[in-house]
Amino acid sequence: MFFTGTAQDVLRSTSNDQILEPTDLVGIWSYRVADIDNGYEEGLLIVDKMEGLYAVQVQLQNRGSLNAYDVLVEGDVMQFHVNLDGVERVGVVLGIKGKELEGQVITGEGSRFSVKGAKQLPEN
Repeated sequence: MFFTGTAQDVLRSTSNDQILEPTDLVGIWSYRVADIDNGYEEGLLIVDKMEGLYAVQVQLQNRGSLNAYDVLVEGDVMQFHVNLDGVERVGVVLGIKGKELEGQVITGEGSRFSVKGAKQLPEN
């Protein structure tokens, strides 16, 4: 199961529905999640594309890293899941515009947290 339409609808209403090229996404992105303070609130997203599939790793400050799964890119929206503490599945939906990202983290209970970020590398 993936996300309900609501998170995508919010992002699509503000997006340009542009098609992202791999060079637009691949790289290192810093991110910050609003209104949480549990060690997951900021870090890096490392995005790569291998054999036609995107791979995302979430590097947490002082908490190691998480591999994302169910990575999907449609238009200018990227979404994926991660497991927090090995058990809690959360969804992430991100709208990408140039070197900026904005979206939501959605918990299994339906709580939503705003996330913003910027591309750090490559700089081109």
